[in-house]
Parts: sequence; C-alpha cells; structure tokens
Amino acid sequence: MAEKQSTRSQLKDQHVTTILVTHNGVTWLSEVVASLSSQKHLPDQIIAVDNGSTDGSVKLLNNAGISVIKQSKSAGFGSAVAAAVSRLPEIENKDTEWLWIIHDDCAPDKFALAKLLEAVIDRPQVAIAGPKILGWYDRKHILEAGISITENGNRWSGLEDREHDQGQHDEVKNVLAVSTAGMLIKRQVFQELGGFDPSLELFRDDVDLGWRANIAGHSVICVGEAILYHAQASSSERRSVDVKDAILHRPLLLDRRNAAFVLLANSSWWILPWVALQLLLTSIGKSIIYLLAKLPGYAADEIAAIGLLIFKPADLIKSRRYRKKNRVLSARVIKQFIPSRGVQIRASLERIAETITKPFKSVNDKQRSSEIKSYSDIGVIDENFDEIQYLEVKSFSKIRALAKQPFLFGLLVMTIFSIFYSRNRFGSLSGGVLPVSPDSAMELLSEYISSWHSVGLGSSTATPLWVLILAIASILTGGNPQIFIYLFFFFAPITLYILTYRAGRKYSLTNYSATFAGIIYAISPAVLTSINQGRIGTLVVAMLVPILFITLDNYHKLEAITWRRLYFTTFIAGIAAAFSPLFLLVWLGYHLYLLVDYYFSNSGGRALKISEISKVISQGEFKKRSALLITPFLINIPGSFSLFSAPFSKLFEPGLSLPSGDQFSILVFNPGGPSAPSVYFIAPFLLYLLICLFTKEQRRYAALALVLLMLSITASSFYVSANNLQAQRIWSAPLLVTSQFILIMSTLLAGEKLIPRLKNMNFGYRHLVSAFTVLATVFSTVSLIGWGITVGASSLVTTDNKQVIPAFISDLATTNQKPKTLVISKNQDQVKYFISRGNDLRIGEPDISSQTDEIVHKSIVDLFNGVGVNSSQILGFFGIQYVFMKDEADPALVRTIDGIGGFTRSSAAKGGVIWKVNNSHARVTFQNQKGQFFPINSDEVSATGFVSTPGRVIIAEKFDESWRLLLNGKPVKLEKNEYGLPTFTISQPGEILISHDGTARRGWISLQLIVIISVIILALPSGRRRKEVPLEEIV
Repeated sequence: MAEKQSTRSQLKDQHVTTILVTHNGVTWLSEVVASLSSQKHLPDQIIAVDNGSTDGSVKLLNNAGISVIKQSKSAGFGSAVAAAVSRLPEIENKDTEWLWIIHDDCAPDKFALAKLLEAVIDRPQVAIAGPKILGWYDRKHILEAGISITENGNRWSGLEDREHDQGQHDEVKNVLAVSTAGMLIKRQVFQELGGFDPSLELFRDDVDLGWRANIAGHSVICVGEAILYHAQASSSERRSVDVKDAILHRPLLLDRRNAAFVLLANSSWWILPWVALQLLLTSIGKSIIYLLAKLPGYAADEIAAIGLLIFKPADLIKSRRYRKKNRVLSARVIKQFIPSRGVQIRASLERIAETITKPFKSVNDKQRSSEIKSYSDIGVIDENFDEIQYLEVKSFSKIRALAKQPFLFGLLVMTIFSIFYSRNRFGSLSGGVLPVSPDSAMELLSEYISSWHSVGLGSSTATPLWVLILAIASILTGGNPQIFIYLFFFFAPITLYILTYRAGRKYSLTNYSATFAGIIYAISPAVLTSINQGRIGTLVVAMLVPILFITLDNYHKLEAITWRRLYFTTFIAGIAAAFSPLFLLVWLGYHLYLLVDYYFSNSGGRALKISEISKVISQGEFKKRSALLITPFLINIPGSFSLFSAPFSKLFEPGLSLPSGDQFSILVFNPGGPSAPSVYFIAPFLLYLLICLFTKEQRRYAALALVLLMLSITASSFYVSANNLQAQRIWSAPLLVTSQFILIMSTLLAGEKLIPRLKNMNFGYRHLVSAFTVLATVFSTVSLIGWGITVGASSLVTTDNKQVIPAFISDLATTNQKPKTLVISKNQDQVKYFISRGNDLRIGEPDISSQTDEIVHKSIVDLFNGVGVNSSQILGFFGIQYVFMKDEADPALVRTIDGIGGFTRSSAAKGGVIWKVNNSHARVTFQNQKGQFFPINSDEVSATGFVSTPGRVIIAEKFDESWRLLLNGKPVKLEKNEYGLPTFTISQPGEILISHDGTARRGWISLQLIVIISVIILALPSGRRRKEVPLEEIV
C-alpha cells in the first residue's frame, strides 16, 4: 500500500507536455483529442503543431481549446516537435519533465499515460518509453511492441503476421526504439540528443532517435500495458506526404531512403561497406519482386532511395560527425536488438507459408479459428458428459472412418499402389526411352545454353525448353536430376490422382466421384505405359491437363476469364507443349479453328474493309483467343518453328526411340509397346465415349474427346525417325490422356445426374447400361492395379541398367583428343548403331542429335555389308577411333569387320568386341603441307594450340557456319573439305583459337526468356498499392 501511495505521489510530480502533430488528419483527430482529454492521468498541457493542414484540423483543435503552432506543409515531423519544445518554459526539476508525442491518427487508451509514467518512475535509467500499438480498426491486431531495424533496412517488430493481442506482450521490455506515436521522452534527453535528425523529416526518425539514446547510455522500453490505437495514415498512403524530402509525395521512397540513412549514419565505419552492399542488393531484389507484382512505381522507389543517398552524401557525412558527440557506449550494445539472419529467414518462411495456405482455408475454418472454444468444443469432454455410456470399440473402426473420407482413402490406395508398383525403381533410373540422368542440374543448364552439343557427330540444334524446366525443377532435390527423376516417377500416380480429384471437385463432382475419377485416371493404360517406358513428356502432359481444364472451365465464355488467368493457362499449355510437340500442334490447330470460327461468326464472313476487320480483331474475346493461340507457341521458340518446316519429323517425345502400339491398341486407349499392359486390360474409356455421345449435356465434350482419339489413331499411323534413331510410330499418348480425362469427367457428371432419376424410373435399358458401366469400370480398375503391382512392376525403366560403353573407352574420351566410338548392336535381323562420345546418352542429348552425314552412314552400311574398303578412312576423318559391338556379338558381322582393312581388333571386352580404327584423327587435327596430321588439344567445343607451318586445321564435327578460328587474333575463312568437315586454311605459323559462335543461340535464349518472364509476370496476381488495401486489412 505504501508503495502504491509513493508511486501516486511521484506521478503527481511528473510534468508531461503532450505534443500533438497534425497534417490533414481530421478523419481521426476528433477521437485523438477525446482520448487525450479522457486520460486517467491528464497531461499538464497540450500543444498542437499543424503542418499546413487544409482539411479543418486547425479549426477542430481551436474548438477543443488547444493552442496551435502553424508551420508549412513541407515541414517535417521532427521540425514540428522541435517547434513545440522551443516554446516550452524551463522548469526546475528537469528529471521529471516529459514530452508525450502524439500523431493526429493515434488514440491512446485512457490508462496509457499513467502506465507509461509508472514504468519510467520505477526505472530511472529510462529516457524513452512507448506503448504497445494496436490497429485503429482491428483493435486486437498488434502493430508494434517496440521496434528495431534489420541489416538490410526493413522495419522489424518481431511479431507474427496479423498477431492478435492476448496479453502476450504486456511486460515491460528493453527495445532499440519505440514509435513516435505515443513516445514518452525526457525533455532533457531529447535536447541533449539534438531532437530528431533534420535529415529524417518523416519515417524512421523513431528508430534513429532510439539508436542514439541507447548509444548515449540511456534505456528505451516498451510498456505492454500501455495501449495506443494507430491508423498509420501516412505509411498506408491514406494522405499525401508533403515533407520537403518526399519526392513526388511517395512514402515508400522516403521510407526506404531514411532506412538506409539510419543504418549508414549509425553503423560503425568498418562495417559500412557490408551494410551498403546489403542495402543495394536488397533494393535490387525488392524492385524485382515489385515488378513481378506489377508495381513498377514501388520498384522505382527502391532503386531511387539508394540513388538519393549516393548523389546527396553531405547530409549523411554531417549526421555521422554529429553522432560522435553523444556516443558513450560501444555500438555493440545495439547488436542485441538487431534480429539475426536466422530469425528473419524463419519469419519470412512463415509469412510465405501463410500466404500460400491462406487461399485454401475455408471461411468456416477461419471463423472457427477465431472463436473461443469450450472444453466440449475441443473434445476434452462431451456436452452430455453424464450421459456418456461405455461403448465397445468395434473392429475395423479406423478403416470405416477412413472410408468415410474418400479423398484420404483414395490417397492411401494410390500410395500403397505406388510403393509396390515402384519396387524395382528405387535409385537412379534409366531404360526404355529414358536416357541416363546427369549428376547435376548445372549440366542440364549448360546443355540448354550451349550453341554446340558434343553428341554423335555434333549438333547445333537448339536445346528444347523442357531441359531447362527439368534443371529448374531439380532445385527441389538439391540440384540433383537423378533424385528428381526418381521421385517424379514414384509420385506420378499419386500426383495424377490428386490433380484429377481437385479437377473433379471443381467440376462439381461429389467427393466419391472425384476420388474414383482420380484413381481411374492415375492407373489408366496410357499412364502406366508411360511410366514403364520412361516417357516423361506424356506424364507431364497428363499432370497438366487437369490444371488446363480447371482454368478453362469457362472457355466458351472467354469474357468471364480474366487476363491473369488466361496467361496462367497459356503458361501451363506452354510447359505441356515443351514436353510434347504433338500437344502443341493439336493446341495450335484447335485454337486456330476456334479463332477463325469466332472471326467469321462475328463478321458474318463479309468483313473486307480494314475498318471492319479492325473492329472484329479489337474485341476483347478475339484478343484472348489470339493469346491462347500464340503464347504457347512463343514460349517454345525456336523449336516451335520446326512444326512448320518439318512437322512430322519433330513429333516425338523427349528421349530415345521405342516401338508403340498399332491403331487398334490406340482405339482401346492403350498406347502399347514394350512393358505396356496387354490390350486385354481394356480400359472403359471407349464405353464412356459412347455413353457421352448419346448424352445431350455431354455431347460437346464427347465430340472433342472423339476428335482427339481420331487424331491419336491417325498420328500413330505415321513413322518418324525419332531423335536420329530408328523410325517408329508417332507416340500419340498425350492426346489419349487428354481424351480420357475429358471422358472421365463427362461420364461421372452424367452419372451423378442420372442416378437420382433412375430411382424414380421403371427398370429399363438405362439401368442395364449404368450397371454394365460400373462393372466394367471396377473390373478394369482392379485388373490394372493388379497388373501394376505384379507384372507391371518389371518395367523397362530400372536402376540396374549397365553402361554400354567399356570403361577404358570412357576414360579415353576425357583426353584432349576427344575420340568418338561407333557402337553397334544387332537384334534379330536388324543392325543398329550410334556414335558415342565415351558415355551413354544422357537426358536431352537424343533430342538435340542431328542426322548422321550421308557419307558416314554409307561407310557404316558398307562396313556391315563387307564392302567398306574406305570405311576406316572416312570414320577416322570424323574422329571415330573405336568400333564397339555389344554382346551378344554377331559372329558373322565380327568376321566381316575383321576381314576389312583398316580395323584392328583391340580386345574382347566383357560387354562386347572392340576394334581400333587405324589412322584415325583427333577431334581437332592440323594437316601440314606434306600431308602429315598432328592432333591439337581440345575440350568439348573449343580448342587452342600452336601451328608451326602453313597447312589446314580440320575439325571432326558436323559442318556448321558458326565455327570460328582465329590465327594470331585474326579470323580465318571457314571451308569444307572433301568429307564435308569444317576446315580452315592456315597461311602462316601462329596461335590458333577455335570456337563455336553462340550469338544466335544466345539471342534465341534471350527472346525465349523474355517471353516466359513476361507471361509469368502477367499470370501472377497484381500487387495492390498501400492506398488500395482496405484499412481493415492493415490496421
């Protein structure tokens, strides 16, 4: 009791002057004035300083009996406080004189001043105290409970996003600084520190003052029981910022400039370079993020803020000199208040996670989370506790409960299926059409960027976009494509199930129907065949098809689709097209047809004048249909141009060549080929097609599915030499998976509408058809699941595929001569070959290999036929130094090669037979005028060396106009020799430098990335300027 009386007595001794700074804040000012007059401990006087208000603020203050000091609108906040302090008379006891600074948009709680004074009375070392600040509209939302600053200039409160006040910050704690809104500061200390820095007219002046107070040996505290409500009108752009340094009245620009100023003015000199670098990198990073959010003004603010300090260093130098006068303690005392990098990263990740998960939270979930729950609500006791009776736990109760959650039940089924189905595919995968994966994503990235590829006889073919996508996706697995490919195939059925379920729910299917749709789609023959054969392209298309149909559910009402959603759709379609040129070709054809149809239907087919044509094409729907047509094509340039120059020769999937099924197999929705389910496992999709064709509501979708099926059958009738390998049927499974997805959704939608009607109908053919469809679906699904976990688990894609090339040849391929090897294999009556650079083909390499030169192909055929007298000479000129025949080696072919001159059998290796090509050349060879050949050291593309005499340099690579040679720094003309190899005539001795000019490739990459980044930016949600955000969401 005595302590309380002593505190009350000391409270009466404290002299408090409230300084109210106003600037066009009449919206909040009346409540602010009322809150000041209702304080339980009233301030001794109130002085208002108005900075050029034009909204009636001065009149309101005069009516309230508050004296007003008037300043211009360009005066800063610190200037206003200094003007009020200069008017105050001196008092005898300076230790008890306080300044209470109030904004015109902050209202203190009635106990705020009393709580602040009680805290400082008990702590004589305290010079500055501040309240806990809550939102003006949401008065449970904590805005600040003390503030700090991060190393890159961000304002730091240490609070969670939208944290609500539940008394968790009611303690008194030491902080770096408190907000000027409600700041209580000793007048003597304020004057000793020189007040607010004149260079900080608004924003961050509070952090700077708190920093200087701590360095001067004073304490700064936040009093959690003192509460103030703040509207943050200036920072939220609810009013104009008119201070002198606010260029173009932009608060973010001023805030970022002042944040950098505070750090550079107060940091120790020896860390200034590191601070400056962090500020610069942070500004660049934030500006990029703002550009992605379509806020170019904010992006410019970030860069301009740093520019203002660079071009006006005088204020910064002056401020650093002034701070030395009051520095008592080491700058290390501040370190305890600066958040660590780990804390910042964790907070950022939590905000990102909250942003991502927020859209998936239902309104009910959000409401429930904010409600106070009783014991019965959270399940500790039942509401009818006295009436609870003992219930015997039934067997399989958990399984029954799981069955009531169809999505989770289906997820469990697909997970168990994937485990058994993938039991032979644990590890680094290859086989089928899937080549060997590289060790690092950087190898894929290098392959994408490179203008010349050391595969086969060499190739300058542009690397397809999907290689870059795979490299970027490998970041999820630490940059290891092998792990990513393994996880991709393992989770493929599960992913397809989830995506199809989500699409089904979007199409208003019930939980059970959506679950069945996901399972049927995920274990369809086309999907299982693609997994077993290693067809990444088809699986990616199968995963993206549900997303495309979700985004285009209102396609025939394009006016209802926003541009952002439209560009997201085109981006997804562009990715699908990158993995499947056949998908791109059909996409272009389909949308071109719709675009032309729209044009003629809206012009009546009679728009011949330019004005009439422009009227049609200027319509919003025409533009959107054009974007759907063109954007996926542009995303895949320059590869997409090949669809016009050689459409059929480019309609192959990523990877190696492999046989596929015939037209009948395609008709029953089974792409066929090795390791595919037998056609006896008939999927129900053909039955679905017939049902939908006879259902009026689904006939339009059924017609689209039928067209896709017919196109798939037609495409499979053509043979193409895929990726410079043996000609095979066009793989048309991407069209099959699209067709079957449409049929699954359409059939289940029709079924859900039909079932209620069947209950009220007499027994008839509809009942029989429905029953037969259900039985066929169940039988097919169970059969395919059984096949997958038994026979289907032994697929072409495995982890135990051995390297084809013998180890010693692989080692030789790493030498400076870079030898090539002709690899031969014979299956039945077919002899196959490919040219290796010492390793098996890796992912992406088959897709960029070029056609073997005719002269080389003929020499190899002649070698097989035993008439290749010049075969060794031709192969040797192309840098092929070894011939390797894989086991089982054909004895007759072995004898044929042995009998032809120019080949010397080196050994009978474990994996086959090896011959050395006599007089073979290195990758880069110098031939002097006497006809002698000398190897020149080279890497995969370029080469350097010294030639001592005139002659010619021969590159054992495919001829390409981009080969360059510099002799003593001067370019030499490119020529062709008698074998069609790139050759340069050397006229004098000197240093040579060989390279491949990648200017064109870099140009295409730049253009492609510009298109992709532009589409991504257009697809991202637009950010909102602060003034566009409702205040309820901020405060």
